[in-house]
Amino acid sequence: MPDVNMPKLSDTMEEGTVLEWKKQDGEEVHRGDVLAEIESDKASFEIEAEGDGVLHIAVEKGQAVPVGQLIGRIGGEAPEKVAAAAPAAPAPAAPAPKREGPAEPVPERAAEPVRSGRTAPPPQPSPARGEGVDGDGRLKASPIARRLAEELGVDLAAVAGTGPDGRIVKEDVLAAAERTGRRPAAAVAPAPRPAGAEVEVVEPNRMQATIARRMTESKTTVPHFYVTVEARVDEAVRLRQQLKETVPSADRVTMTDLLTRACAIALTRFPEVNASWVDGRFHRKRAVSIGLAVPPAQGMGLLVPVVHDVDRKDLVQISIDSRQVIERARSGKPSPGDLEGGTFSISNLGMYGVDEFNAIINPPESAILAVGAIKDAAVVEDGRLTVGKVMRMTLSVDHRVFYGQTAAVFMAEVRRLIENPVSLLLPPD
Repeated sequence: MPDVNMPKLSDTMEEGTVLEWKKQDGEEVHRGDVLAEIESDKASFEIEAEGDGVLHIAVEKGQAVPVGQLIGRIGGEAPEKVAAAAPAAPAPAAPAPKREGPAEPVPERAAEPVRSGRTAPPPQPSPARGEGVDGDGRLKASPIARRLAEELGVDLAAVAGTGPDGRIVKEDVLAAAERTGRRPAAAVAPAPRPAGAEVEVVEPNRMQATIARRMTESKTTVPHFYVTVEARVDEAVRLRQQLKETVPSADRVTMTDLLTRACAIALTRFPEVNASWVDGRFHRKRAVSIGLAVPPAQGMGLLVPVVHDVDRKDLVQISIDSRQVIERARSGKPSPGDLEGGTFSISNLGMYGVDEFNAIINPPESAILAVGAIKDAAVVEDGRLTVGKVMRMTLSVDHRVFYGQTAAVFMAEVRRLIENPVSLLLPPD
């Protein structure tokens, strides 16, 4: 019967933490049952049983173990328990040795129905078994939705899920909280400020700490330089609207989808950009897979889900795949490969009104495209001053992998493609 090992769901994941076992030691499980919730350096996610049998747990809740290590077994002999990383508590007669440095934060798994200073909401009737409820009568909700509901004081039993099979997702909880005017407990009943306090010290979670470390490594070890261009996107804006009105399968195409398709085409024409610097050599990737930096969900770190093989997909398929991979990542249920294998990244902050910015490269990639807002501006067209829609894009480059001239012609190609978006509708070569 299958072993249950700590999975690797991102390029940077080295270890994971068992946040919660959904099944008990010795409990019978079936293929597809959710066994545990795992926290990686980028997201929390659920792992499922790959076969039928009795679950034997090897790693306790709250324990971090390396990728690939056994955490449980379905059927067969029970594995030996994996010792926790922290030393066992000493006997009362011997004082515990003093540990230097800050303690590693342990993920909170609070389960109190009533928060301090709050009145518990009135009980709601439990939904009937069926849609929105699993076989054990437990509400179907993503881990993030459960944590958000706990933080915002939202009763999940009163929330209608819009996810698959009635599953409650983050957006459902946020909508319910907005309707009831609820805010996080800290905002409702702030703790008294100690006299003389000047700062609030907040411990990062595992994902935030990993992001901080990797971004520091990128900025201090990768020689960045930047190339900025301004593109006229009147035609791209018109094309988006036409697709929305006339093509049902393309009604949700975004500017980021158009840029993803444009970058995919440009990367096939400039393979030196689709490369990495590894052990003093150039690694040029045969696949073109683009990571999309997305705003973090509540309690999560920055997410860069990856759309694989974009050079082989048309615009509509890119739009569908990017939307699905982002939704899986932000709901805490990424599929294998969703957070790894990127060869190039796009970060679009235009929807927040940002005109222009420089993004930090996501190793081992050699470049990332930062995209600003679309704005009306005065432009010269055929010798006449007129108003056009413009968008600024900045490419951050690893100078070890390619140089200024390559960056310039690559960006010129991306600009040409986005300014002539009909070419993005052509099928892949």
